[in-house]
Formats: sequence, structure tokens, C-alpha cells
Amino acid sequence: MRICVLLLLCLCVGVPAASNNIDAVMRSVVALSGQSSGGETVFASAFMVEARERNRVWLVSSAHSFASITGDFARVSLRRFERNIYRPLPFQVRIRAGGRALYFTHQNFDLAAIKIELPAEADYCVLSRDFIADEKQLKRVAAGAGTQVLIPGFPYGESCNDAGFAFARSGVISSFPLCPASIYPIFHVDFEVFAGYSGAPVIFAGSGGALLLGMVLEEVFLEELRSQKGKKQLRTRRGLGLARVLSAPLLGDFIASLR
Repeated sequence: MRICVLLLLCLCVGVPAASNNIDAVMRSVVALSGQSSGGETVFASAFMVEARERNRVWLVSSAHSFASITGDFARVSLRRFERNIYRPLPFQVRIRAGGRALYFTHQNFDLAAIKIELPAEADYCVLSRDFIADEKQLKRVAAGAGTQVLIPGFPYGESCNDAGFAFARSGVISSFPLCPASIYPIFHVDFEVFAGYSGAPVIFAGSGGALLLGMVLEEVFLEELRSQKGKKQLRTRRGLGLARVLSAPLLGDFIASLR
């Protein structure tokens, strides 16, 4: 096992060193799944952030994704690196004990994290807290309307290959302004959200390196009530092809508050 630090941004565990920050991000993003109370499969994305204890990480995703999984365990799609080939490494994470949630949730936003210990054979990268943009970093990279971003995630739980890596899709920030995040905690990205993308990181990749700008919460819908002759009103939902994204400074403050 080899550990390397990349530009003070990512901690990687496993045999191969990541060749760039986007490679490291891809190795930090995992699929999260489980069963709902109705027996349906819950799909989500999650990513790993450094914890203070060695060999432990914070697994971060949307709070509604954790809450929708009604059992005591969630499935996380890890990978291992064996003979120069990435292979799937399914892993069960206990998220409840005796009916009590083991994950922490933000009191105001759809955000949650759980501290986990990963198996020794897993290959992964852990995002450092410096990788999560604060207010100064958002201004430094001039993130705003028109900024191109990458969103690695798992549409309907699907991965881009047998190893279980996310699809890295692109979008454009469609909100203005982004700062201060305390006033504008949510921004939007012109990006069609499929089931399974809640919890996906939103990444800025510029010439100076990569930076986490936020986390996907859900798709933006327009709800309408239409009157029908002789019938009750019909409620319709129209997807706008936009993602609601929680701004990174709030995510960073939440992680910093955890112990």
C-alpha cells in the first residue's frame, strides 16, 4: 500500500498514484445504494473527505439519500487495484444501530456524512478539506455564471465500467451571484439530473488545478396545478434540466464541525 499527497488536495491509498486531480476525484467518488421502505432500490453518489483519524474517512452525500435507505446497512461500490487492473470491491457500511442513525446531518440543508473505516485492499483517494472551496477560493477562481464544471456520478446506479467508476459529465453554472454563500447557499448548474446523482461533487477544473465547488442535491422541477373540466385539478411536474447544488463553503463548515 502506498500513500501520496497531491498538491495538498487529495490523499490517495492504493498502488497507483493519481496522474492529476481529476483522476483523484474519480477515485474518491463512489456509488451509494440500499433498499427503501417500499422495497425499491435507492441510488445516490457519495465522495470521501479526510477525517482526523488515520484510516478513516467521511463519506459525504445528501441527507435524503441516507434517510431513504431504511435498513441498517448501505452498499458502497469501492474498487481495488490488482495486477494493474481496477476491480469492483462491494462494501457494506452500517448507517444505523438499534434504529439510531450513525450519520450526521446538517440542521438546515440536505447534507449528511458518516465516518467509516475502509478495507485495507481498497483503492481510493480522499479529498482534503483544502479541496473544498471557501469564500476566498470561490472568488479567486472567479466561479460564477458560465463557469464549466464536472459532475462525477452514477445515473440510476450505473457506472462507466465494470470497476465501478462514475460517469464524469459536464455542466455550466447558471446562477448569479455565488458569493457570499451565507446569502446564496444554493446555486444551479445547467445539467440534467438523473436518479443516482444526489450527493455527486461539482468540480471546477482550471489551469491552476481542481476545486470542489459544491454538491448536487436534486433536479429542479416546476410544479403546476391544472384545472380539468369536470375533474379535479391535475398536478404536473416539469423538469427544467437544472441541478440544485449546495455551495462548497457550507459543506466545508459542516465537515469542520464533525468529530
